[in-house]
Amino acid sequence: MLSFLKKLCLITFISILYHSAALTQTNVTNELGKNSVYLGAGLLPGIHTLINYERRIKLGKEFTWYGRTGIGMGGLIFNEVGPGGLGALTLLANNKKNLHFELSIGAFAGKGDTSNKLFIYPLADVGYRYQKPDGGFLFRFKFGILGIGVDLGYAF
Repeated sequence: MLSFLKKLCLITFISILYHSAALTQTNVTNELGKNSVYLGAGLLPGIHTLINYERRIKLGKEFTWYGRTGIGMGGLIFNEVGPGGLGALTLLANNKKNLHFELSIGAFAGKGDTSNKLFIYPLADVGYRYQKPDGGFLFRFKFGILGIGVDLGYAF
């Protein structure tokens, strides 16, 4: 199982490098914050409560790429649920206003509360984010494999 996690991390890292190199560098006057920290919770079909940190990887004219990591509780309600961590890549659509469409893909790995077994679930979210271009208050509404969720935080 550890070998699988190493492969997943390597594939994620290579994907981030590939996408960073593939996108063209442009001058963007609407530059979103480089870092974000937020607390999120969600329910159905999964369940999660996570503290997340995002770091901007690539700023483009139409999209901004972020790498995300988080820790907390998560899983699927009628399967394994327990403490763990996540790694994800987030694509945020740029605009001159405060609302941004976003997509995230990655994985959540944890250890079951009752079974003590290691589990890994894919992470795929679609949502909207309220975030001013110069940072400050951040609000996310999303739905995905781990459920419908809301996140509150700060971008800087």
